[in-house]
Amino acid sequence: MNNVNINMNDKTNDQQLTIRRGNSGNARAFAQLIVISAPLFFPVLLGPHRDNFMENAYQKSSNIFSHEHAWFVEIQGKTTGMLLGYTGDVKRNQGLPTGLLFFKYFIKYGFFQKIIFLLKSQNFFPKVEKNDFYISNLAVFPEYQNRGIGASLLKFAESEALKNKCVNIVLDVEAENQGAIKLYQKYGYVMVRTSPSLQLGKSQFQFIRMKKYLMR
Repeated sequence: MNNVNINMNDKTNDQQLTIRRGNSGNARAFAQLIVISAPLFFPVLLGPHRDNFMENAYQKSSNIFSHEHAWFVEIQGKTTGMLLGYTGDVKRNQGLPTGLLFFKYFIKYGFFQKIIFLLKSQNFFPKVEKNDFYISNLAVFPEYQNRGIGASLLKFAESEALKNKCVNIVLDVEAENQGAIKLYQKYGYVMVRTSPSLQLGKSQFQFIRMKKYLMR
C-alpha cells in the first residue's frame, strides 16, 4: 500500500502527516500505543509482560494484532499515533489464532485464572458483521494529542472501510475513557450498546460499542 500524506495544521506550524502501513520495525511503538488505547484493560489482562506479548503478536501474521492490520502516523519521520483495524471477515477468521496466542501466554506465565476470563469474554463484545470495518485500537502519544491526529486516523479508517466495501465502522471503547468517546461522537459515531460488567481479579471492565454508518 502506498503511503498517505496529509497536510495538517497544529498549534504552532504547518506539518505534513504521513500514514504508513505497519512493519516489523514498529513493534515497540505498537506495544506502547495499544496500551494507551485501552489503558485499564490491557495492563490488567496481560500483566507486567504485556509489551512482550504485544510485540510478539504484532510481528506474527494472521492474528488480529498483526502488523498486517496496523497503520502508523508519522510527522517529520517520528511515529506519533497508530490505528489497528480490519474487516469483519478478518476478525472471524483470525479470532481463533489470536486466542491461541493468549492461551500460550497465560500458560507460560502461570496466569491460569485469566484463561477462564478469556473464555467468558468471547461473548462480552458484540459481533462484528461481515459488512463492518472494526477499529480495534486507535491511539496517539500524549505529547502529540490535540493536534488532529486522531481525526486524521478516523478519516483514514473510513477510506479503508469503503475500499473494502464496508457499510459501517464499529469500535469498542472503555466506558471510563470519556476523552475517546467524545472524539468519536464528534466525528459521527453513536453509542449502540453498553456491555455488561466483567470482573477480572479486583478490576471491573465495561465497554461501549459505537458505530458510524458510511454514506456512499
